[in-house]
Amino acid sequence: MVHSYKAAFVVFRNFKNSDFDREQSFILIVIYCGCFGFSLAIFGVHFIYRYGAVVKEFRDRWLGGNKIYILFFMPIFYGTWWSILCYLYFHFDASTDDYMRRTIFDGYDTAIEDTSYIIVLFHPVDSNGNTYPDVAVFASIACMWFMILSSVFCVFFFGLKCYFRITEALSKTCTVSSVTKSLQQQLFQALVVQTVIPLILMYIPIAILFTFPMIAVDIGFASSFIAMTIAVYPAIDPLPNMFIIKNYRKAVFAFFAAIFRNPCSSLRRAQCTQVELVSRSGTDVNIGIL
Repeated sequence: MVHSYKAAFVVFRNFKNSDFDREQSFILIVIYCGCFGFSLAIFGVHFIYRYGAVVKEFRDRWLGGNKIYILFFMPIFYGTWWSILCYLYFHFDASTDDYMRRTIFDGYDTAIEDTSYIIVLFHPVDSNGNTYPDVAVFASIACMWFMILSSVFCVFFFGLKCYFRITEALSKTCTVSSVTKSLQQQLFQALVVQTVIPLILMYIPIAILFTFPMIAVDIGFASSFIAMTIAVYPAIDPLPNMFIIKNYRKAVFAFFAAIFRNPCSSLRRAQCTQVELVSRSGTDVNIGIL
């Protein structure tokens, strides 16, 4: 769960009935947050690779030979960097327990001692009751902002360059068939939608979550919506290709039409296919023994 309160936000889990204790649960949350940083790099790498697939000069210069492994390394680097920041600077302690105790209990009917969490507290309270900016937290969030913005830059910069290259190629080509042009248009439309989806479900929500607590504006339970948008993104991201590209769309509709027309027949056909595969496997084993 994600929850925002005044000048802080937390990512937490209730470990009361879990096999993991509080510190182990904290490690799990750190890994989870690292996966978010990993996914941000994946977005950027995805669009860099797409541009390289369209433009041969770029592919040969920047992605040729061993350079291609940089694309595989960057998500691992971003995920590790994000996890290290969470582990070193966002650990809970007695003072953060006191800071979040009331809001966690009121909002989730859970004692703070039953939760493990990472906390980004921009303005902690000193012994005199005065707030002050935590430089280490601000510096850590600045690093995370760099990762977010670099991902946004790659998505939009290389996405736009892909668009202009594809548009230019289609306008100059007279010998390409209408089928090929139609497919290129469908791929372009899918590219546009796949650019907008992470903007709405990932970049904007995380920007809200990082910005409002930084200026001590309490967004309260709206932060729970942010967690949901991030969670549903992987399920929504493949849909543009499935429904915009004609051949994929036909296959998806035909699949569901066959199921709804005669679900029992479809089930029997799947069972028969499974039996046939098992039978073939057994036959292959017998042949091998002979």
